[in-house]
Amino acid sequence: MNSIQAAISECCVSAQDDNDLVKRIERVIQVNDDAVYPVIFSTLTSLELRSDVAKRYWNDILVHRQKLTTALGREVCLVTAICDFLCSEIRLLKNPKIIDSKAFAKVVIESTHDSLTGLFNRTYLDEALDQQISSADRQNSNLSLLFIDIDDFKEINDTFGHQAGDMVLSSIADTIQGETRGSDIAARYGGEEFVVIMPHTDSISALVLAERIRLKIAKQEHVIGGKPFALTVSGGIASYPVHAQTAKDLLNLADSSLYRAKGAGKNKITLFKEDKRRFLRIKFSRKLKIKELGFNDSQAFSALSKDICIGGVLFENPEPLAIGAKIQVSVPINGKDPVLLIGTVVRLEAYAKDCYDIGMTLSFKEMERTAKDEISKFLVQQSKQ
Repeated sequence: MNSIQAAISECCVSAQDDNDLVKRIERVIQVNDDAVYPVIFSTLTSLELRSDVAKRYWNDILVHRQKLTTALGREVCLVTAICDFLCSEIRLLKNPKIIDSKAFAKVVIESTHDSLTGLFNRTYLDEALDQQISSADRQNSNLSLLFIDIDDFKEINDTFGHQAGDMVLSSIADTIQGETRGSDIAARYGGEEFVVIMPHTDSISALVLAERIRLKIAKQEHVIGGKPFALTVSGGIASYPVHAQTAKDLLNLADSSLYRAKGAGKNKITLFKEDKRRFLRIKFSRKLKIKELGFNDSQAFSALSKDICIGGVLFENPEPLAIGAKIQVSVPINGKDPVLLIGTVVRLEAYAKDCYDIGMTLSFKEMERTAKDEISKFLVQQSKQ
């Protein structure tokens, strides 16, 4: 089953009204480009149209609907506008039949969604991932994939029974769905494993989203038979085209990253890493000054660096910093004026009481923007003198 058709069908079922339906379809178009237009017509009508023709007709139908609404003084439904346009304006349909699109869409959804969790199923995932990689290739954009597994899920089934296990799976799926964005595709991969496709997302941004999901799940309390308990998940992330160029390889690398997280103690999210370091990394012990960005009242604090490379810094600190936090780091190098670095926290590991290893990756665009802002302020001040 075509994943775009499933997405259009889901729009038909979940839309509150025709205006909401049009908005939902437009969001699908933003993610999948012109490939959506022929699917709109094959789903809502019996027509098979070329992409360019379907795009022109769809835009014409939206204009035609507005004209009918103005002429009649009441809102005209989308199906009426489609039928009138195809029958009267371009005479493409001669003997149209009325079919309940919601009933048809329900059949499509049942074939593409997991019945227990309501997320997309494995079949849909496989097709969607191929399509999203093709779209990322055309648009020269990033795509990241998150593989999630519930930690110690077997113990839930063994202790509370399979019905309780089903309840847990449904609850975790609801959390994943609630924390993902409109453009993301969340699916149940099988058993207690879930996959989230994140279009237009680099690995660092994917890590921030994955951490949000992990923390939300860890904070939830589940109750079965009057007994409260908590759950955790582990996850692995791989990205296209940095780590892999095919759907199969991307899944495999994200899966291997997941099991690295399991091996590191569970309740973690790990990024895929090549065996060879991308940058030369050297031991580097210096006192750093660190300030979290985005908070005007945040105070600078001291930390001790452990190593450094062209791509980032690893330092130790008695207090944790959130994954995804933007920080500014003042680094003394060669006894000269300190170098000011800006980046994102991508690693947090506790190795002793009140001792954390914190890794940051550098954001050269952010540093460039900050430098330009400072120069602009300087020029304005000079011009007033």
